[in-house]
Amino acid sequence: MGPGRALAVPSAASAIAQNGDTIHIAAGDYRGDVTTWRASNLTICGVGGRARLFANGLNSQGKGIWVLSIPNSATTTIINVEFHDAKVPDQNGAGIRLDGGSLVLRSTGFYDNENGILGGSGSANVTIENSEFARNGFGDGYTHGIYIGDLNRLDVRSSFFYQTRIGHNLKSRAKENYIENSYFMDGPTGSASYQLDFPNGGVVFMRGNLIHKGPNADNTTSVSYGAEFNSWPVNTVTLVHNTLSSTLGRGTFVGVAGYTTQLTLTANLFAGAGTMASGVTGTRLVQQNNLMTAVSNLPGSDNVTSPNFWPSASLVPQLQLTTVPDPNYQVDSPSPLTLRSLTGMNSRQIGALQAAP
Repeated sequence: MGPGRALAVPSAASAIAQNGDTIHIAAGDYRGDVTTWRASNLTICGVGGRARLFANGLNSQGKGIWVLSIPNSATTTIINVEFHDAKVPDQNGAGIRLDGGSLVLRSTGFYDNENGILGGSGSANVTIENSEFARNGFGDGYTHGIYIGDLNRLDVRSSFFYQTRIGHNLKSRAKENYIENSYFMDGPTGSASYQLDFPNGGVVFMRGNLIHKGPNADNTTSVSYGAEFNSWPVNTVTLVHNTLSSTLGRGTFVGVAGYTTQLTLTANLFAGAGTMASGVTGTRLVQQNNLMTAVSNLPGSDNVTSPNFWPSASLVPQLQLTTVPDPNYQVDSPSPLTLRSLTGMNSRQIGALQAAP
């Protein structure tokens, strides 16, 4: 569908879509076209480039640009689509409002919305790959880059979250959360609260991520866990081969609730003033091969336009490991939305990057 075709806009396709359909949206700008999708197991693709959706002050059901009202047993897959400027009267609008079903996003973008994605519950899963979330949030602290509800599982891979307004770049109440090879950044002017927030506990596994907290951050903690409820039977946090940088000058890199069963920190690089971890001690805190250093040793880690988390030459020798702490760490991310194979390497370095970009 697209200009000059029988179906000119996405809302026309949503009105007639049947379960299992694939919808191709011609690349280009679609302004003021909002809709609710109700058919199950759809695949919606931008073709010939990105299909860019601009709210232009309109919304579907008072919720956002696209509302997915699908049974939880179904999955919607969206590829090569952008969502811009979702705003609604209650200031909780979303590029995508997930009111049912699972969601898979690949090569999508969410820009200047009140929320990038909002919703999800029950047995549903959300998977986000190679996607970008920029300048989302109303600015009240209740809206976020993504805000995932109490669903089964969230997977985020090779994605880029930056400059969320006051809220969190990523907030998830999911039972299980797997975040890998992604960037979460404030830069010099960003005002996000937590870079990542898991307020209900559950399982959190983070590997190969690059995180920067800036001087205008609304909260001093970078990764927050369990700050609101204890909703899940298993409550563990694992960080392996992440790089966390802060130019705020104070705070905590990883803060967890006292009910956390175990916090495991392995081969992470922490750059900046502050505390590595808080909330648990003794046998519930397992640390191996982590390093704290001055943020001046990561001089490019606050550059949102061209992030560079590779450390200064003087620090590199301190990062060498004689073992491979996690043999499943097979790719790193030298720049946002980019993966690089580590196959054949017999050793690893502390932090997310295993070689210079």
